[in-house]
Amino acid sequence: MAAPSRYHVSDKTAGVSNGILKNKLGIKNQKQLEDAETVLLTDTYAHFFELLKKGKIKFDLSLLFSIHKYFFETLYEWAGKVRTVNISKNNMFFAPINHIEETIKTFDKLLQVTLPNNSDTKNNLSQKLATLHNEFNVIHPFREGNGRTIRLFLDLIVADSGYNPIDWGKQSNTEYLHACIAGTSGRHEAMAKIIKNSLKKST
Repeated sequence: MAAPSRYHVSDKTAGVSNGILKNKLGIKNQKQLEDAETVLLTDTYAHFFELLKKGKIKFDLSLLFSIHKYFFETLYEWAGKVRTVNISKNNMFFAPINHIEETIKTFDKLLQVTLPNNSDTKNNLSQKLATLHNEFNVIHPFREGNGRTIRLFLDLIVADSGYNPIDWGKQSNTEYLHACIAGTSGRHEAMAKIIKNSLKKST
């Protein structure tokens, strides 16, 4: 969903016009904007899974930015760019903009040592993916679309590891939110459980 009230923003007018995110297509209706994002996300999944099939995916920080840019560049000027406003959601405060570059570099180092490998058990894989999900979520480097970006990134990883994409809708929104909140303090068990319960070997 592309709800305009998803985040509390330090500058309430930043990137917003009449309650709707400013976009390249001039869409001024929230439902139409949501529909456009849904179509673009479907296309983004198809595009990056095709690249994975062709062996053209490298799991690094630049892939996350490439996913976000491809996903949103039709709609938003800030596609694939680090946000320039402070944001928060449900009492969760994400990395302040004056420290965001530093936290992204720290995440990059974490990503390099946490990426799954072929010897990982389902438990190990789930724990690694939960850590990456939550640590990325704490930063929230983009203006919008952080969750969808990291979930596609992880879906590509599990597919490369021989699993079907994670069924992110298998649990309730409340359960997922609670797992995200726990992850902000380094407690990744709840998210790991969500991921593990959704992992199924591809045939």
